[in-house]
Amino acid sequence: MTESKPAATNHRLKHEASSFVRNLSLKHKLVAIIMLTCITALALASAVFIAWEWTTLRHTLVQDLSAHGEILADNCKAAITFHDPADASGVLKTAGAIPAIVAAYVYTQDGELFAAYTRQGTPAVLPPPPRELQGRPTFQEGCVTLDRPIVLDGQRIGVIRLKATLAPMYARLERSIVVIVCILLLSSIAAYLISSRLQQIISSPILYLAGVANAISEKQQYTFRVEQSGDDEVGLLMRAFNEMLGQIQRRDARLVEANEQLEARVTERTVELTAANEHLMQEIGFRKQTEQILVQRTERIIDHQRALLRLTKNANSDLPSMMRKTTEEAARTLAVERVGIWFLRDKASELLCEELYSLSLGTRKSGSCLKAVDCPSYFEAIENDRILAIDDIRQDARTESFRRSYLEPLGITSMMVVPIRLHAKLLGVACYEHIGPARRWLPEEQDFAASVSDMIALQVETNERRKLERALANANEHLAESVRDLRRSNKELQDFAYVAAHDLKAPLRGIGTLADWIASDYADQFDEQGRQQLRLLKGRVTRLAELINGILHYSEIGRLASRQETVDLNKLVPEIIALLDPPAHIQVVIDGPLPTLVCEKVRLGQVFHNLIDNAIKYLDKPQGRVEINCTEQGRFWEFAVRDSGPGIEEKYFEKIFQMFQTLAPRDQRESTGIGLPIVKKIVELFGGKVWVESKPGEGATFLFTLPKQEAVIEKETLAVAGRA
Repeated sequence: MTESKPAATNHRLKHEASSFVRNLSLKHKLVAIIMLTCITALALASAVFIAWEWTTLRHTLVQDLSAHGEILADNCKAAITFHDPADASGVLKTAGAIPAIVAAYVYTQDGELFAAYTRQGTPAVLPPPPRELQGRPTFQEGCVTLDRPIVLDGQRIGVIRLKATLAPMYARLERSIVVIVCILLLSSIAAYLISSRLQQIISSPILYLAGVANAISEKQQYTFRVEQSGDDEVGLLMRAFNEMLGQIQRRDARLVEANEQLEARVTERTVELTAANEHLMQEIGFRKQTEQILVQRTERIIDHQRALLRLTKNANSDLPSMMRKTTEEAARTLAVERVGIWFLRDKASELLCEELYSLSLGTRKSGSCLKAVDCPSYFEAIENDRILAIDDIRQDARTESFRRSYLEPLGITSMMVVPIRLHAKLLGVACYEHIGPARRWLPEEQDFAASVSDMIALQVETNERRKLERALANANEHLAESVRDLRRSNKELQDFAYVAAHDLKAPLRGIGTLADWIASDYADQFDEQGRQQLRLLKGRVTRLAELINGILHYSEIGRLASRQETVDLNKLVPEIIALLDPPAHIQVVIDGPLPTLVCEKVRLGQVFHNLIDNAIKYLDKPQGRVEINCTEQGRFWEFAVRDSGPGIEEKYFEKIFQMFQTLAPRDQRESTGIGLPIVKKIVELFGGKVWVESKPGEGATFLFTLPKQEAVIEKETLAVAGRA
């Protein structure tokens, strides 16, 4: 707290001094600056001169004292040599002729005082003997002390010490300072007088400029101009000031002109605002009227929505009940005397009234009919238009055909007809008939009527759907009964197939064995034709056995589920080729790697076995080639078995996949005609498809696809087939 008070005081003093300097006039500031500069320069020069004077006086005193010491030391040699203190004292007394020397002492080599001299009035203080010879003078207590050796034949025999006062030097220095101070005062006065005159060179133009600026500010007369005094900075300032006055004058002129224009525009704007205000008042009145209309329309829309909500509660009722509720609700909501629902009948040649409700009487009736041939314009309008909003039936050509026969006798003056459409198909119309003064149908009333027609259309669709659901339920019952009968028949057929196959195989084996016995035991009794007939018999027995086995295999496909396993076709296909053991003139090659599938190995093996076997069997060239490859086709693997055989005509592409169908005569090639149907059935159960590409004489390519992720027979399919 104690230290903060002086700091605050210093800050306050600095602030006041700074404010005082800033508030000085330009003249006084210039004088103060010149004076401060001159006094600072003179003070520095005086300080340098005093310092130089002080150094010079000290140096001169030491030189004089050193010279006297040398002389006295030389004169005291004999006295010290002969040990004559009196003679030495006499020599020292000669130093009294020098006013500055106040004492002199002579010491022997051993440091003992040999002789001494002290000026009268000086205290007789015996200085201590010198321990070491000092080569520099010593200044202390207003005196200077200097030691000098007494040397005889190059050997020091003693020391002489001189002590001189500095009072004469101080007196001379004081006189010099007084002279310098006087010179400084005179120079300051001269500088003040000169600066007071010379500052006018700078201050006069500026003060003149300030006076003119003050006068312009007070009188607001920007036509004044200052006279430029030169081309220096002040002259440039005056010229810039004149240019600024010119700019201000021109700006004032523009402002006056702009003010006049603004006043004119304000007057025009006032007239416009007055007109706009009147228009705004009219607009406000119109908006209030519009708001009132919107409020009324909103209330009507809310009533319409409530009516529609009440109608939706009857959505589960039958169509006649829904129509009765709809006509009554629509008549009350729209305040219409009559509401009717008419449906097209007899291939859209007539409209038949199914429901007609009268609001005032509360009665219902139906049965009225309008024919298209009698009212073509009306039928065309309901077919093409969304809504027929007829405000005055007397002025509308669309109702001309039945105006006198139907509308006028009932007193109907306005009518709104809304088509009932389901999926863009016209089913009929909802007719709103107004009795009384002509009525203008509002947009919200038209929207409500359109919503009612849509609800009727949905109810018609719902009614039809219910009929279809009941019919579908009946059909499903008949279908389920048919499926049960079919499963029973399939079971009986399968049992018959196994029994028939077993019963047929036994006689076939007997016939084959008997033919072998006859061929071995009676071979020498048959001629060539007999042996040929016997070989033909054995071939027919073998083909019949293969046919029975093929039928059994075909019936087992899709009925019995085999184990699913990972099948590497790069191993399976070579095994099948080795099993078939193709002739030497036929080359069977695998072109590229084959994929690995998860499927039924036995079924997939049957597919490759039958396709490769067919390719080998039907090759008719001396050198044949069968190629097997696989490519990726999106989500499927596409396999191809390509041969260089005779090829197949396009008209047989479908036939070869049918049961028991072969292209070559059975006498030429032993074939059951069941291999390719087995391939087709297995591939399709795997989720793929099989087809053939060929031209006669260019070989044939059998192609089939299998899904990459689902290359297995669906378990559900197997289960269904198994139950069948």
